[in-house]
Amino acid sequence: MPPPCSGRDSKAAVKPLMVTIKVVSQEKVLRHTMSRADKLQVLLDAWYRKVPDVTYGTGVFLFEGVRLRGDKTPADLEMEDGDMIDFFEHMDGGGPFVAGSMSAH
Repeated sequence: MPPPCSGRDSKAAVKPLMVTIKVVSQEKVLRHTMSRADKLQVLLDAWYRKVPDVTYGTGVFLFEGVRLRGDKTPADLEMEDGDMIDFFEHMDGGGPFVAGSMSAH
């Protein structure tokens, strides 16, 4: 008969209460430590506050290719300490390119 579980072995499976998440854009990096139970809106707001050259609400945050919603938590998304979120700013313009449209007539 195996000895009763003392609880010490299960400690390795317990996730930490706090995680540090890295938000990355082409030019900026922000590391933010938060509780696994906090809403991600806290992180999104921190990004816009700490990156002043980006207007609030002008981008998309992606975690593992999925768009983040502020009402989710790191625990909901099973985020680990050190995980990375990508930020992509919306671009203006960029209509279709028509070959030959730049030639002089």
